[in-house]
Amino acid sequence: MKDQSSEQFKKLPAVAYLILVGVAGWWIPGVGHWIIGRPKRAAMIFFSIVLAFMLGIWLGSIAVIEKPWFYAQILNSPMVAYLAHISKVFGLVSYGRPRELGEIYTGIAGMLNLLCIVNAVYLAHCDTIKEQNK
Repeated sequence: MKDQSSEQFKKLPAVAYLILVGVAGWWIPGVGHWIIGRPKRAAMIFFSIVLAFMLGIWLGSIAVIEKPWFYAQILNSPMVAYLAHISKVFGLVSYGRPRELGEIYTGIAGMLNLLCIVNAVYLAHCDTIKEQNK
């Protein structure tokens, strides 16, 4: 079922529409799917990715956001860079098993968000092709 608000975005040029879907899906997980008119899928993506990321933060604190997992974690949202900055400014550290689990959960949440971004851009592209062929 298509959302009425998604139709306004389709008026953009095709490349701008795809870029908007991808960037919006990166800034806030699930928003790319909301833009293309799939609000239920967007809600499922948002809550699952945010839950996985927050569980990782809860397990290991925001000190888990640093290299080498940073590149996977930043795929969640640009907000991760801000959390990493806060962690460095306050000198937060985390050790042991909770740190490892936190890194894994936050990193996997980021990689899952990347898959969802790619899926949203692909679905937006398919919708654009269908509209052009009508």
